[in-house]
Amino acid sequence: MTLLFLKAFSLTLLGLLPMVNPPTTATLLLGLARGMPTQQVSEQINKTAVYLFTTLCITFFAGTSVLSFFGLTLPSLRLAGGLVIAVIGFRMLFPSPTVQQSSQTSGSIAFVPLTIPSLCGPGTMALVLSGAVQIAALPSDTPRMPLWAGMIAAFAALSAISWGILKMAAPVCRFMGESGIDALTRIMGFLLICMGMQFGITAIRDVIAGL
Repeated sequence: MTLLFLKAFSLTLLGLLPMVNPPTTATLLLGLARGMPTQQVSEQINKTAVYLFTTLCITFFAGTSVLSFFGLTLPSLRLAGGLVIAVIGFRMLFPSPTVQQSSQTSGSIAFVPLTIPSLCGPGTMALVLSGAVQIAALPSDTPRMPLWAGMIAAFAALSAISWGILKMAAPVCRFMGESGIDALTRIMGFLLICMGMQFGITAIRDVIAGL
């Protein structure tokens, strides 16, 4: 039982950590949280960690059912996520005073885009869904509870790691200054556009391969 728990925990954590990539989201936070009060940024980081854990758990236990219920496929998930990332990147690369003002006053960045699609993007969801499918396909005599507990514990550890890395973004922001953050925001915006296009290309390639 313990061995199954440790195996599920280690494989899930090591597999998802490169996909989640918290340092990239910390860079995104530096651009989106510019001008926010420190307390508000801290609240957004706390909410992001909670949202990440909740989203991973929902994806693991109900993701396959939701996709089947609505008739959705993983390529459609990748394409939609790519479009969201590309739009956010375009706004960061070419910011307008209206967009900057709205982002500073609303503060609604914890779920979109920090949690989805930055931390928990289509690739992360696909990996979690594949884990759920593999567990469901195991022989009936294999205990499921240690595997479920190991994956949930890995989700919690991943959320804690992401929280710690995002907390380090504020000191970096003070160190870089206004001009440094502006340059980093535009660079990150361009990279997000490239990431969005890559998600779209991957989705289209999966569709063509399935024909």
